Amino acid sequence: MKTNYTKIKTIIQVMGKYGVKPLSKMKGADFVHDLGFDAVYVGGLIYDVEDALHVRLDDDEAKNLRNPQELIGSMLRYQN
Repeated sequence: MKTNYTKIKTIIQVMGKYGVKPLSKMKGADFVHDLGFDAVYVGGLIYDVEDALHVRLDDDEAKNLRNPQELIGSMLRYQN
């Protein structure tokens, strides 16, 4: 099982590939309204984070994630 530190590090690395810096002011930035992502791009980001951590979020939960902070919080709740 990955520790929370390892999970956070992995999430940050994946988000970095999308130009998101979740440890900055971006952590609360809305993916669509503030960062200019479209739904497909957000879906790709969520999928890549899920894939890196070997977890799958509920479809409804994934659709409701609005910012990096929410994505990190959701991923940390899952144990693998």
